[in-house]
Amino acid sequence: MKFTGHVAIITGSSRGIGRAIAIELAKGGASVVINNDKNVQEALETVDAIKKLGQKAIYFRADVSNVKEAAEMFEVTMKEYGKVDILVNNAGIIKDAFLEGMNDEDWHSVVSIILTGTYNCTKLAVGLMKQQMYGRIVNITSVVGQMGNIGQANYAAAKAAVIGFTKTVARECARYGITVNAVSPGFIETAMLKKIPADVVPKILRQIPLGRFGKPEEVAKLVVYLASDDASYITGQVFNINGGLYM
Repeated sequence: MKFTGHVAIITGSSRGIGRAIAIELAKGGASVVINNDKNVQEALETVDAIKKLGQKAIYFRADVSNVKEAAEMFEVTMKEYGKVDILVNNAGIIKDAFLEGMNDEDWHSVVSIILTGTYNCTKLAVGLMKQQMYGRIVNITSVVGQMGNIGQANYAAAKAAVIGFTKTVARECARYGITVNAVSPGFIETAMLKKIPADVVPKILRQIPLGRFGKPEEVAKLVVYLASDDASYITGQVFNINGGLYM
């Protein structure tokens, strides 16, 4: 098992892509920290699913855009497991609107969770990973951050910024044995996808060369590879997984 003895924090991991990543890491032997900010029941169900695999898992409720709450999550992780080997920054929200109709709160909340949350958790993780001269950080961005999307100026801006952040931190941390990469999913079968109006779905599918939406498990397996020692010579990269929608 690739991750026996490793400890992973996955933000926004109670459902969807985050949950799939947590389960795949657990299957590989990792002890996992599940995180979200709202639905406690979903998070506890994910913890139970991991424990049924015979692996350790705990849940910590935190808004990662709040540095105090993020720091408390890392403190609890260190108390429980003694280290952090893997961080997956997956937490995100959407509050879509055309630019002229977007209010300041919707702009700031989306940017705060996605970008500031990634900053907070990465900064905390790097401080610990430097001490052990080892770490794997994978940031979940989006095809929307590369190609843009109508009604998602806030989301696109935040996800694009995560790409620049990834490349910079990768350069800063390489000397410490820490790799930092980004995974950029396209349209994946999650709760977010269900918010797309039914009449729009066929139009999106026509734009995807493979003609279907992706599955969370497909994204998870790519993330797990990047978190493994098999990917030790890969850093500062953005990996697209979008069915050919954006190349």
